Amino acid sequence: MPKYLFGNHVYSPEHESWQRILQKGYAAKLRPICQCLVQGERPALYIALARGQYLLKRLPYSGPLHAPHCEHYEPPPELSGLGQVNGSAIREELETQTTTLALDFALTKGRSRQPGAAPEVEHESVRSDGTKLTMRGLLHFLMDEAGLTRWTPAMTGRRSWWIVRRELLNAASSKTTKGQALLDVLFIPESFSTERADEIRNRQREALSRLAESTSARMVMIAEVKQLAEEARFGKSMVIKHMPDIKLMVTDDMHKHLLKRFGHQLQLWGQLEGSKLMMIATISRSAQGLYSLESACLMNVNDQWLPFESMFEWELMAKLHTNQRRFTRGLRYNLPSDKPLACAVLQDTGDQSTAMFVVPQGLEGEYDKVMDELSTQSNMQAWQWSTANDPMPDLPQRMVGQHERP
Repeated sequence: MPKYLFGNHVYSPEHESWQRILQKGYAAKLRPICQCLVQGERPALYIALARGQYLLKRLPYSGPLHAPHCEHYEPPPELSGLGQVNGSAIREELETQTTTLALDFALTKGRSRQPGAAPEVEHESVRSDGTKLTMRGLLHFLMDEAGLTRWTPAMTGRRSWWIVRRELLNAASSKTTKGQALLDVLFIPESFSTERADEIRNRQREALSRLAESTSARMVMIAEVKQLAEEARFGKSMVIKHMPDIKLMVTDDMHKHLLKRFGHQLQLWGQLEGSKLMMIATISRSAQGLYSLESACLMNVNDQWLPFESMFEWELMAKLHTNQRRFTRGLRYNLPSDKPLACAVLQDTGDQSTAMFVVPQGLEGEYDKVMDELSTQSNMQAWQWSTANDPMPDLPQRMVGQHERP
């Protein structure tokens, strides 16, 4: 159980008055000290208020300073796409406890452009300089902030859409973009229940009310796709899980672009039983009350809601899960597919975490450079799987670090 130093007293989240302790610390602007390290300088945390609950959060750029087993540990941002956008597209303000996000896609209808040509698609991501989040970058950021890229054996069987939605909404709180709260423009469907159908519909209508203000208004939707496109009388419609009463109209041009830009993701979804297809999109509503898909980005996740990009990553995630390993999944954000990143970082290999690289065919040289830099610039270990010809190597041995010992 983690412990934290509040002034001269040490408390853990098991304390019966934990929320009261955090509330007092929040009022006093206290910086609790994480006790995850048994020696060396221990990292500080700050207390945040999110949707009525007090919680401890790591200070910006301090994630790698925590012990690998600590829940506040975060791999170095350079191992994922976070390193490119942190501090530019993502700016944290500790004084106001808000995070400002710069987005490279519109939340209102602008000049017309080619239907379905969303800024988050691969060729656009390549051009991004990291000063604004692509649509995929925003989804990856919220997945990271929600803790949905972290996995421990204790989470088995406990992650559902209800949990995913709750944590994504918590992650979006205290975030602003384009001069407004992110929560005001974000819609995530509530888990549907026939017993509570009317109250869910009422909350859904209220959550989408921004779109009724103007036909030019846009909202960001994060959802699980149930069916990409079913035939409608004119065009097609997308079926979203937990939204039995609303379908998203999809133009023929938009459908063609989805098939072209996300064909790889759609093939994985169709082939891998148990996998899911998540979507981040902008949606609109017509004066007649019809909802339409304006732009979209698709992402594969496994049955634990962990993102993956290939059959090889799916296989690695499955092996880590079967072997009850503790790890953080690395996400690409704005980075194009030919840029190396760590697929996962193991946090149960002792005092040094282990970066895991799944090397695509043809990119061996690029990944070798990254791993050489890692070995010379940090104390992390590295594991490599060259997928062109080699079977998956044995996983690094699980070890207990000195910071985990009683």
